[in-house]
Amino acid sequence: MATISDVAKLAGMSVSTVSRVINNKPHVTEEKRRKVQEAMKALGYSPLQAARQMRGSGSNNIAVVVPTITNNFFAGLVDSIERECRKYQYKTLITQTYGEKQNEEEAMGLLSMHHADGIILCSIENEWEMLKSYLSYGKLIACNEYNEDQSVSMIRAKQYEGFYKATEYLLSKEKRGIAYCTGTKTLTLQPVGANIDSDRYTGYVDALSDKGILTNPRWLFRGIGTLEDGRKVIHQLMEMDKKDRPEAIIAGSDEVAAGMVMEAAKVGLRIPEDLAIMGVDDQPLATFLPIPLTTIRQPVQEEGKLAAREMVRQLTEDSEDAIRTELELELVIRQSA
Repeated sequence: MATISDVAKLAGMSVSTVSRVINNKPHVTEEKRRKVQEAMKALGYSPLQAARQMRGSGSNNIAVVVPTITNNFFAGLVDSIERECRKYQYKTLITQTYGEKQNEEEAMGLLSMHHADGIILCSIENEWEMLKSYLSYGKLIACNEYNEDQSVSMIRAKQYEGFYKATEYLLSKEKRGIAYCTGTKTLTLQPVGANIDSDRYTGYVDALSDKGILTNPRWLFRGIGTLEDGRKVIHQLMEMDKKDRPEAIIAGSDEVAAGMVMEAAKVGLRIPEDLAIMGVDDQPLATFLPIPLTTIRQPVQEEGKLAAREMVRQLTEDSEDAIRTELELELVIRQSA
């Protein structure tokens, strides 16, 4: 990889002159500016690369932390982040935590060991203050997950609003008994904007409450995150008296919803007449099922792209200014609900 010294040597200029051209400083003749620009073009040397080298950051790596890459949502998010990082000559280091705090802490060590210049957290397992302590070693951005901290850039979707609208839609289809699945094993309610799981559930609860409907604790399913989990939920519903079963369910993910759709057919439940099923994410499998999924589409490609751009901005500008970007969720209506 070319360096600023290589550019200076090819252009026949000093490193300081090359630096002034890169930073668009005055007191550089047009001829010198032209020669430097020609040398940069010949060597494939970009201003972004120059900014990093002059700052001395060194690794050119951005770490991306996800629970598991086999989940289609996180696979899509990582793909979007990596594609955008490549445009700016950054490499990505993908680390899976499998939902374990220790694995996440080890991933954070990539900053302290100078193997990465910044980390994009797509999930959060540890206490936020512990994660923030690594800011002394590099940049930190949250993507998908979020909290109320205004000092770290966060790229997220409007989960509360999206789940409120999705619940409203099911109510408009005369489905007043609506169950809810979440991947988390413990659900702690927090103010809107503080936590993704809390925001989703609160949006669902508020939409019911605004229609005078109370939630049924038997219809809250926690720790539900896989296709097999979706199958098991269907059997749990079948164990209830018919009059006590929900008429609809927000599955928490398209993968869980797919398991429900497939198992419902085996036990004789009609979709959506007996049970309307709504997925989350709008993964490719949502359209391949025998009964295509109505789902809450997350702007995964846009989230990843914006997170990568924000990380590059902070690294190249050596900026500590934080931004908070909120994107809309979209309800995609198909046959399952």
